[in-house]
Amino acid sequence: EKVGVKYAVAAVNGTSALHLALDVAGVESGDEVLTQPLTFVATCNAILYQNAHPVFIDISTQTLSLSAEKLGEFLSNSVVIQNGQAFNKKSGRRIKACLPMHTFGHPAELSEIKELCDAYKITLIEDAAEGVGSYYKGKHLGGVGDISAFSFNGNKIITCGGGGMVVTNNPEMAIKAKHLSTVAKIPHPYE
Repeated sequence: EKVGVKYAVAAVNGTSALHLALDVAGVESGDEVLTQPLTFVATCNAILYQNAHPVFIDISTQTLSLSAEKLGEFLSNSVVIQNGQAFNKKSGRRIKACLPMHTFGHPAELSEIKELCDAYKITLIEDAAEGVGSYYKGKHLGGVGDISAFSFNGNKIITCGGGGMVVTNNPEMAIKAKHLSTVAKIPHPYE
């Protein structure tokens, strides 16, 4: 309710929330995920847990988060769209997601980043671990991306000593995240 999204799924911690978000966004082994170099290692670890490749895009000196300008330059110079998906011209890998992190709760340039991601068919995943209580153009951080992750670690704004949360407006992503976060048990006909 606070973030302004329809679905929230509990996670073990912020890193597992990021991992869940990447998984349900369809990031697969060998894919690339665009992110920023100024972040906690958990952002990249979650990408690596998917056996994907982080690609670092510079930050904005104004926000300390992913630079929309640098993202636009990278996309226009390095990406080709094939069969409705973005591919890195140099590596040949599919670019499935963009993962900006809101450094110290300072919002990334989400309008511009979202517009670029939509144009290049790239899923926007917000790392809102440090974004509790921060807003961007009237929307709570974590409420702009296709899916977002929060952390409740001991050093965060709201802490439970640990824990995390995935939020989204996409019902399919929410159902898959809930399924994966609760031992991925598949119903069967016998007891």
